[in-house]
Amino acid sequence: MRDEFEYTIEKESVRIDKVRQPGTMVVIPENIEGYPVIELGAYALAGSMVEELHLPVQLRKIGAYGFYNCERLRRIFCGSRTVDLGAGLFAGAGGVEFLDFTLFEGEKSCFKELLSELRQTLRVRIHLPGSGTKQKGAIMGENAAAEARLIFPEYFEESVENTPARILYIETHGCGHRYRYCFSGTQFQYQSYDELFPHVKVQEPEALVAELALGRLQYPYGLTEKNERMYREYVIKHWQMAATLMLEADMHRGKAAGNLDPGGISWLVKEILEYGQNISIDERSSLAEKLPELIRMAQQAGDTEAVAWLMDFQHQKNSPKRKRFEL
Repeated sequence: MRDEFEYTIEKESVRIDKVRQPGTMVVIPENIEGYPVIELGAYALAGSMVEELHLPVQLRKIGAYGFYNCERLRRIFCGSRTVDLGAGLFAGAGGVEFLDFTLFEGEKSCFKELLSELRQTLRVRIHLPGSGTKQKGAIMGENAAAEARLIFPEYFEESVENTPARILYIETHGCGHRYRYCFSGTQFQYQSYDELFPHVKVQEPEALVAELALGRLQYPYGLTEKNERMYREYVIKHWQMAATLMLEADMHRGKAAGNLDPGGISWLVKEILEYGQNISIDERSSLAEKLPELIRMAQQAGDTEAVAWLMDFQHQKNSPKRKRFEL
């Protein structure tokens, strides 16, 4: 431990001053010499080749330019208690695409500040420990702890000059800035996030929109019935793209940049497509008509487990029910 970090112990807590020779994955420990690590010093990882960074959940402060020129940094695991983010934290580190975030509800949070610093498309997994809230997640099961899967689309600002009037004004492109305003103080508002879906549908690619909708349905923390139906209707209408994303998650086994877990094709069929058929959301084709195409897609993707499940499901649907007679 001592060989990996330069650190200072003050007031029964630890500040990491420098990470020595960091590799592609860096894990900052929760404790050193029995004291909690609550601060990452200025330039602590500057210029390193780190790609995945794990920070302690009780970390309170990250110093200025802590990730300066970390060009390969893609994935960050951290907590909402890091409320002091230093200036220029992500300068030269604009490649971050995934945030695994432990959110302590009711406490001051750095979530809003982090989102404002990261303007690129960002996939976020929010964990809510100790919330006492259980949710019905399709992959997770009835007793899974509260979790949300969100996507914050990219946005950028452009300076435009009105030469005759000698006025410089800012134009904002992309709907990502709207998604980053879904806060009341520092508390994230899930309903405000969901109500922006009509904007993302018309401004972002189908694949990203479908992934956003699937994430909200699989991990529906804070999701109202009205917004659940909105997401369901979109996925049912775009079922081929949804299936493509699920099959990709299978083949990458969760290691890709996407926000979906492997093993989701059965959930898509039983909880979404079959549900849509039962309540007449999708009148264009029945589930029986979709299944051959789903099997073909799984075969083309080389997903043997999905093919086997789909063929078995199709067989069950096509088999006549046996009548039982009492003698």
